[in-house]
Amino acid sequence: MKVFKEDPKQQEKLEEFYKNENIFFPDTVVLNFVAKLMITLAVLVNAGPWLASDRYLELTGCMFFGVGMSIYSSKYAAFTEGHDKKKTNFADLTRYLPVNRMQLTIFRIKKVLKPCLILTALVVTIRLMISFGIWGSATIWDVLIPIGGMIVLPVLCELPRY
Repeated sequence: MKVFKEDPKQQEKLEEFYKNENIFFPDTVVLNFVAKLMITLAVLVNAGPWLASDRYLELTGCMFFGVGMSIYSSKYAAFTEGHDKKKTNFADLTRYLPVNRMQLTIFRIKKVLKPCLILTALVVTIRLMISFGIWGSATIWDVLIPIGGMIVLPVLCELPRY
């Protein structure tokens, strides 16, 4: 079993490399728009505890969030090079940097985890406020479903597939 251990020097090199290589092309702008749209829809669907009787709708909201975060994190996975729209894998670009694949995985997880934590905290807060405001009580599912679908699922999608 591999242990995730962050190396600050390698993480700094990845951060610097990404800032230098961050080039915006129309497909990047469109992907960011689609990702933000999917994430917004997911937050709106998951924030309503009145939908607690409809688990399929909650799971659909979690799916929207997972797809939106996957699209969002694609900018940390591949780059569009030149105007010929050729995609290059981020791991191929960092092949000659003194960075191993585990550090690249940690970098991607950190980039995905921060917005996931913020949006999950927002959704759980809204759900609990509405639940206590309307019914005077809340269930454990008001907390577990957003955590599972909005933190665990996107992080699992970023784990290496090798």
